[in-house]
Amino acid sequence: MKVNWTYSNDCSSFLMNLSGRLVDAFVALEETRRFARAAERCHMSPSAFSQLISRLEDQVGTRLFDRDTRNVSLTPEGEVFSQGAHRIALEMKATLDALRDRAQHRVGRVSVAAPPTLSAAWLPERMAKFARLHPGIELRLFDEISDRCLQMIARGDVDFGLNAQPGPEHELQAQLLFQEPSFVICRDDNPLAARKSIGLRDLRHQPFVHTLRTGSVWQHLQPIVQAAEVRDTGLEVNQLGTLGGLVAAGFGISIVPQFALQLCQRPGVAAVVLKAENSSRPIYLVRRRDRSLSAAAVAFHDLLLADALPKSRGQGGRVGR
Repeated sequence: MKVNWTYSNDCSSFLMNLSGRLVDAFVALEETRRFARAAERCHMSPSAFSQLISRLEDQVGTRLFDRDTRNVSLTPEGEVFSQGAHRIALEMKATLDALRDRAQHRVGRVSVAAPPTLSAAWLPERMAKFARLHPGIELRLFDEISDRCLQMIARGDVDFGLNAQPGPEHELQAQLLFQEPSFVICRDDNPLAARKSIGLRDLRHQPFVHTLRTGSVWQHLQPIVQAAEVRDTGLEVNQLGTLGGLVAAGFGISIVPQFALQLCQRPGVAAVVLKAENSSRPIYLVRRRDRSLSAAAVAFHDLLLADALPKSRGQGGRVGR
């Protein structure tokens, strides 16, 4: 018997036309051997189910079932088709199970980029909370400088990131997470250490140690430092640990964001909140505009928004320029 395949040896075109509904109908009839039972299993009327089987046979170009008033059985071609139909059904079930597991946050992966100041404690604490809620989801953290974070987000190397800069609006979208206060760090024998808060006028002529002038911390604080009329020591460091060491050794004072304090803590170093206009820096959740987040990434993204600093609740919004 010569089989006249209607898809003219174009398997991809045939498979595109072969719907999951037709495969389900085939398997139901093969297993029940009764049109009425198979139709009930597929939640269809017997006449509609019979038309569905006829449509399937039209598409494959040959009879798949022998049937009379009492019996239904596979033809030799139906037995061949059965192997593929069951394989398709199993693969579809496995695929749907995998999607269901991802949608219900049982499995998945989330990659995040953040600067070292936020990667030291604030973000890991929330990662631990998320891991307790969703132990099957793998979390990856890349602690990178601000510009590198934005590059990784734009390239799609990570799902999203935390950053003090929103990045280019045509590529990235940013949502305000919180405002991070700034602190003056100084030796504990400096008169500034006894204050509850410090204003810009208190910093005038104080010897000042800079962070790296290309970093996001310096970029945010540079106008503030300039307005304070501090005395430049000529010292500029890349690592916050080095900054803390220089301050502890008496080389001067500096200003750091709140979550950098733990990176530059030293015995003999005090931290006092800075009260000045624009001294707090915004921290954003940043993601690509043209890329949807996975279910796992959405869950972690939403947890970070919900768990942001209390005073920032309700302030989130898309960045506009």
